[in-house]
Amino acid sequence: MQIGLNFVTPLWTGGASRQANRVQTTGLLGSLRWWYEALVRGLGGYVSDPTATAEEERSRSEFDTKAYQDALKHGHSQAEALAMGLQSLGAVEYLFGATGWASLFRLQVLQPAERTALHFRTTLDINKNWLGRVFQGDEQRDYAIDSLEVPYGPAKLNFVLRGHDTEYVQSQLALLFRFIAAYGGLGARLQYGFGQIADLALPPELTDTLLADDLQQLKSKLKSGGLRRDGPMQSTPYDLRNFFHLTYQLPTSALNRFLCSDAHFGNPKKQGETDYIPCAFDLRYKGKPPLGFRRWLKEEKGWQESDAPTVLGPLDELMGPRSQWKNAQGTTVTISDDLRTASRICFSMPVKAADGYRLVIFGFAPPEIISVDDLCSLCEEYMQAVFHSSPKQKVLGRDLLQPIAGGSQ
Repeated sequence: MQIGLNFVTPLWTGGASRQANRVQTTGLLGSLRWWYEALVRGLGGYVSDPTATAEEERSRSEFDTKAYQDALKHGHSQAEALAMGLQSLGAVEYLFGATGWASLFRLQVLQPAERTALHFRTTLDINKNWLGRVFQGDEQRDYAIDSLEVPYGPAKLNFVLRGHDTEYVQSQLALLFRFIAAYGGLGARLQYGFGQIADLALPPELTDTLLADDLQQLKSKLKSGGLRRDGPMQSTPYDLRNFFHLTYQLPTSALNRFLCSDAHFGNPKKQGETDYIPCAFDLRYKGKPPLGFRRWLKEEKGWQESDAPTVLGPLDELMGPRSQWKNAQGTTVTISDDLRTASRICFSMPVKAADGYRLVIFGFAPPEIISVDDLCSLCEEYMQAVFHSSPKQKVLGRDLLQPIAGGSQ
């Protein structure tokens, strides 16, 4: 099964410092699995908790080899024994693999994306220091970012199917790529605008099906009784029922502050790049006022962040905590490693489109902090304040679940 796509913003599938210059299959698989977990949760399916201890959870998320072998010893057919072994696996493990059960597909990168120099656009010089630390790594000198490259442009992926339940596997891979192309992103660091894709090309036999058809296939599998259906799960906002996606069309003039030479950070040969504008950090976190959704929430809406390294405030829960800061005594405080987390909200890099640029905002509302509707309203109010713009399209996860019978239960 081959899938073609085009990375319209650079892809990030590696760590810091020269490790993201190629398409790494492990990074792609991790991203696909993360999105699939959110889809399964949205349909009320079971997703194992990877943070649980073996005694609590992990042992029950493996293929039940003993049940499989015992069934064969007692004269059951291969298919019957297999069904017994699978009952301890959830839908995610069934597709992506677990202990005792291989993934139902193997990913190959047939046509890797071309490489382009990594660069950013920001309205604050202090942000260049921050972006340098994040993307260069601590061992790099100032402006070593000039030499870093990332994949960008057309790519072709091949999925070698295992030979078990292949029609279902094809539908689920189509589901993932349809969803990511329309509403999300592929790879890591989506909050910085990486991994936006377009020009999705699925196999001919799948082009006539819809996202709703593939979701229904997943729902039917969850209801079939052949896989694990319940159990203790990780508390997380990454659930399709908490998801939102806003699309904006901005005139080029609205982004002029990012297109001046002083705003550029990175390899000088990217100074003239206008197909995408890597300014998501300013849009989402902090830029020259009024830019910066996190700053705007704090200063204009009164959202609180924590000054304790072992506690998260509502702003930290939503936008990700600061890595370090100065306390009232002038001492540097560093957030505890176990509290580090990515923003629940992602701003894309603006991508050139007809009559300007397309910008999308997407993410997951932590239900204990804010509802999806209220979070969308805040994003819309912020975009009005910064760009005097209203969304061209608004899609909620529950809208996507609407056609699926019982999908929101």
